Formats: sequence, C-alpha cells, structure tokens
Amino acid sequence: RMRPTSVLINVGRGPVVDERALYEALASGRIGGAVLDVWWQRFEVDPKIWPSSFNFSALPNVWMTPHTSYNTQEAHEEGMRQAASNFDALARGEPLQNIVRPPQRREVVI
Repeated sequence: RMRPTSVLINVGRGPVVDERALYEALASGRIGGAVLDVWWQRFEVDPKIWPSSFNFSALPNVWMTPHTSYNTQEAHEEGMRQAASNFDALARGEPLQNIVRPPQRREVVI
C-alpha cells in the first residue's frame, strides 16, 4: 500500500502497473503522483492515438515522457563504452558482456 505522499515511477514496462488502479489512485489523491516513461499501448506521435485508456495528461500530479528516460549524456557514453569493450572482447576471442539473447547456432546445408 502506498502512502498519499508516494510517487510511483515506472520506467520498465507499462503493464507492470495496473492502468485503471493507478489512474484512480492518482485522480482521487490516494497517492501523490506518478512519473510514467512507459505505456500500456505503443506510444505514437499521432495525437489521435493515445498510449493509455485513461487521460493521465489531465492529472496535475503526473509527469509523462515517451519512453526516453534513458536519454542522457551519461547513458550514451556508457553505451558506447560497453560497445567498444565488446568489440575488443570479440577481437580477442573472449566472451561478450550484457548479451540479451545468446547467438543461435544454425546448421548450414549446401
């Protein structure tokens, strides 16, 4: 249970949080606010397509971003450092770091 002064921050995935429950808690003041960087539906630039079933932008206690909270100078520098480190490891035949999906070995038939 969150306190009335609590602020929920979601930068992971929209569906991690119950959309209706969050909107109702914010609208009623049961929680103090929310920072939303992820959405329940795909975020489009088209103003006719809304990324939520609820109008979070009408609430004064919500700060919204279009999934760009990572967009900082430090994040870019760290991403470049990790990529360069992996290129060096690849050239030396060493294991790569931060692999999201391991490579799939495929049999080639000629």
